[in-house]
Amino acid sequence: MKTPALAWQLVLAFALSLLVLVGLIGWLQNVHILTSNGMYKSIQAEPWIADPSAARLDPSNYLYFPLYGALCRLLDGLGVERGVPWKQLAYLNAFWASLCIAVVYAFVHHVTRSARAAVLAAIFHFGCGFFLLLAVISEDIMPGYTLVFGAMALAGLWFDRPTYGRVAIVGAVFTLGWLIEWRLIFPTLPALLLALVASEGPISQRLARVGVLLASILAVSGIVQLLWDGHNGAVGLHDILWTGKGVASGWGGVSWDKAWMMLSGIGNYFLIMGGFTDPLTARRLVFPLSVSVLLQGAIFVASIMILWPRRAERRLRAIVIVFVGTLAAGQVFNFYVQPQDPQMQINVMPWLTVAWGLLVAALLAVRRRPWILLFLAVLSLAPLVWNGAQLARWRGGDPAAVAALAAIEKRFPPDSTVFLYWGFEPITVWQYALWSRTWDWDGTATVAPAPSTEPKFKWIAIDAGAIRHPGWTAEQHAQSIKRDIDQALDRGYRVAVSDVWNWNVAELASQLGGLAAADRATAIHKMLHDNFEARPVFSEPVVGTYYDLRRRPAG
Repeated sequence: MKTPALAWQLVLAFALSLLVLVGLIGWLQNVHILTSNGMYKSIQAEPWIADPSAARLDPSNYLYFPLYGALCRLLDGLGVERGVPWKQLAYLNAFWASLCIAVVYAFVHHVTRSARAAVLAAIFHFGCGFFLLLAVISEDIMPGYTLVFGAMALAGLWFDRPTYGRVAIVGAVFTLGWLIEWRLIFPTLPALLLALVASEGPISQRLARVGVLLASILAVSGIVQLLWDGHNGAVGLHDILWTGKGVASGWGGVSWDKAWMMLSGIGNYFLIMGGFTDPLTARRLVFPLSVSVLLQGAIFVASIMILWPRRAERRLRAIVIVFVGTLAAGQVFNFYVQPQDPQMQINVMPWLTVAWGLLVAALLAVRRRPWILLFLAVLSLAPLVWNGAQLARWRGGDPAAVAALAAIEKRFPPDSTVFLYWGFEPITVWQYALWSRTWDWDGTATVAPAPSTEPKFKWIAIDAGAIRHPGWTAEQHAQSIKRDIDQALDRGYRVAVSDVWNWNVAELASQLGGLAAADRATAIHKMLHDNFEARPVFSEPVVGTYYDLRRRPAG
């Protein structure tokens, strides 16, 4: 039987991937698994859907909102989740993820000349934990990741004998990717530059290629800047190249807690094991997370051993520099910010799929026996089976959250209630999105006496000081929270506090450790329990227990 042309193979890879992902989204009924950031992104996208001419550009997602606003309008026209962008974003992510699978297939096919290896590599990548997760939820990384991955694939194929034209194309595709999500520039740019420096030819020619890459990045960025010049929120070229997102905030910083979060991020990228949110739970799951990391290490070592005789090949060298270089630079960057975050790991870790594809191709070439193919097929499918079962644990989360929100509103009338949260509880996103688009007080809000319907969602976040004020002392952070609680009580509001009330100092420190602020836990915990008391008044299966917070009697 004649093998279909590569173009048809790519169409089939895309179509099958999209069909499976769309079905999975519909079955899961939860586009907020592990992270609710996509809800905030959908709110930012609303003006781009309703009236793009008046919508505001975001320097860190310069092309994301214009792109997804246009695509959401297309889905509205097709009748797909019309008027519900937080669901539409998940389907759009499935589209881009399917396109990425086609790129994986094409890349491995070109490198190995093996359709079987390409199929198994594509299935393997499809099933990797964070890729599968981000392909079915509303997080914003997938389109930028797909383009950057495409640029990396082209660099791996072309930078063995790079021409100026090919270097410029890689730079252009790469730039379009990071203009969708700015931070994508950091892990991959050093790897691309290193691959060009290590390419063939005299040093002057290699430096010229580096210059072409940088020039193409500047040229595409400049064209985009000119196209949006004068639009609401438009910025200059310098501000496009450096937005400073996450810098001088609680997300940045180095601590030992982030080593545990790094274990969580790398482990869960491959096989979803848990321990996503804080160092304490990552420590509790050290064994399963370590098993996932060791399996990745085994693939890395096995691929090195089997490919070592080919180490002089220029293309193989370029591939290693691009993908392993991205891994190295990316994990250094991640350690400073959020190493546990799926969207921080996905663009850093595709080396794993590349290593697997090359390993599979080599094994198939050495042993042409049916049982070898069957064995490798089972191993390639195993991550998809495991991670699909893990995602099923969160099935039905969106309708359950909407029902929980209705129950909370009935129990705690919003006009007379201020909520005290840790800050990352998923229900806060629903209250923000469906009640009123109001942020936590953070020591700056002034509200009318109770009852007051404006704003509907009134809340205090314990983590706010760690995120927005990294330079604060522990006492400053604690006193800011106390002032907000006192203001709420003085103005006649009921203060409903979440399960954060029952955390001990160690638990609070562990959660703050993800923000490099673990040293504030003692002061915050002491302030809360020395000045206030609470009793449980309401319990909801999805959200947990709420407590009625009151001042502790004097004496």
